[in-house]
Amino acid sequence: MKKAGELYLLETSKELWQDISIDIIKLLSKLNDKDIIVVIVDWFIKMIRLKIITTTILSKDIVKIYRYEI
Repeated sequence: MKKAGELYLLETSKELWQDISIDIIKLLSKLNDKDIIVVIVDWFIKMIRLKIITTTILSKDIVKIYRYEI
């Protein structure tokens, strides 16, 4: 069996909301005509923002959520 090499730490961001992930979760039932949840996670401080929206949203609208609500 081959010996494992050295491990190196990954670089982390030094500012809030620079290293993020965005997920979309489909709800099983509608809530006030809204049926998906957008989950935005900041990996620097592990903060999560949730937004309930409609399925008809476009990617540019998700960018607006990130830009104006975060």
